[in-house]
Amino acid sequence: MKKLVGMFTACLLLAGCGTESEEQLKDKVIVALEDEEYEKALTLIEESSQTDEETNVFSAQIQEFKEVKDAKSQGDWDRVLEKAHPLLENPELDISLKEELENMIVEAETEINNSIRESFEQNSANGDEEGNPPPGVTEDPFVSMKEKYLAKLVDVEESMKKFDEIFDQGTQMEITAAQGEIFSEWDKLLNEIYADLKKTLPPNNMGKLREEQRDWLEYRDEKATEDALQYKGGSMETLQYVSTQAQLTKERCYELVDLYMK
Repeated sequence: MKKLVGMFTACLLLAGCGTESEEQLKDKVIVALEDEEYEKALTLIEESSQTDEETNVFSAQIQEFKEVKDAKSQGDWDRVLEKAHPLLENPELDISLKEELENMIVEAETEINNSIRESFEQNSANGDEEGNPPPGVTEDPFVSMKEKYLAKLVDVEESMKKFDEIFDQGTQMEITAAQGEIFSEWDKLLNEIYADLKKTLPPNNMGKLREEQRDWLEYRDEKATEDALQYKGGSMETLQYVSTQAQLTKERCYELVDLYMK
């Protein structure tokens, strides 16, 4: 949060010092941000005469960030993912907010996975070790598409544990190959999710998703290239490129299931 306060302070300095009363108001905003009292900080900013574009952008980010924090405090992990992912894709997002959002996304995914795993462990008492129904019993027709794919997300997450030893003790070449396999698995699931959405979404919604997915694919590859540039010409360049692709594809799988499936 210190970086966040620093950014707001910089915005104020760019706008000039202002009157003594304005300075007191700015001090209150900084204290509110330090205490993570976002609603109070937003109210104080609105009362300020500070109206430059940079501060307005920052204020909007704080408002959206607050909604994610509220969802987290309520344990509404689906809403955390719903709100955090679009905000995270904002190219103007402050780095300090980005880091906290990424942490909250990881926490939300973990909580959702744990919940699904507990449900499957409970249900598996009536089926086999993988939670499949007993012989002769068809798949539960009341299981929604979202539940089906949330279970698949858990399965893929579990399958990734086979690479733990490689990441701990493997060579860089082996680690790069492992990341390539991880990316392939998430990409395969992403294509499966997208194909089912094409069958179920109304035409208008699917048209919007098609454009969104096209933009996302472009963003993913550009982001992977950007991250890899820091190692340009080095042995880490390919590893970083594939790692970023894998992570963003994984996040996109969760996002599509969370936002578009019922």
